[in-house]
Amino acid sequence: MMVASSNPLFALRDIVIRPSACFAALSQRPAWAWLAYLLLCFSSMAFWNAYFDHTDLATLQRVLIQTLSMSEGGAQQWLERETLLASEVLGDWFGRAAVIFALALWFRLATKQEAPTFGYRHWLAATSFILLPAIVGDLASYTNMMLSPSFILPAHADLNSLNGLLKLPLTSEWSAWAASLPILLPWYWVLSITVLALWTPLEQGKAIVVATLPWFAVFGGWALMIAVS
Repeated sequence: MMVASSNPLFALRDIVIRPSACFAALSQRPAWAWLAYLLLCFSSMAFWNAYFDHTDLATLQRVLIQTLSMSEGGAQQWLERETLLASEVLGDWFGRAAVIFALALWFRLATKQEAPTFGYRHWLAATSFILLPAIVGDLASYTNMMLSPSFILPAHADLNSLNGLLKLPLTSEWSAWAASLPILLPWYWVLSITVLALWTPLEQGKAIVVATLPWFAVFGGWALMIAVS
């Protein structure tokens, strides 16, 4: 018999070691999603604040001016520490929120017939916890930054994305695509398949399709547009 997580803190632990127990609890307490999202926000803010404290701002400004062909006047306005920090943090916050809301809507629509008792707020809770491994990526990014002997651009510092490994130049047409593709996507898929198997009567094959299809559609379509443009 499945023993559900007894409180939100245990749910945070169980999403790593016993995801079924976490999702069993979320089916009854979807309001716990707030804790997961706030942790995602805090983790991102802590990493980027540490990054800009650790990075030499003058070097960063010089590299960005040269790479983006910016004027000195524009650099003074847009390349201040506070502006750069706000840009990275808000980008993470809104990006993660967009994934959570869009993925929850997809799961709700894809399982509406098979699991009518699970509403949109339940899937919001599930997707909020599905994205929690991003905190592991933030910790890895912080560790890599502190151990790296060389300067790292913001676009290359975030190991949550494929671009954290590829380190494509900012002028590359594939840079935004690689920066948006989560390196921990297989982990997200495993958690998605787990909650679909627990909350719906879908067979494993169908659960895999539901879990992976939106990612293939978005990033596959995006890659196709870049390739043919």
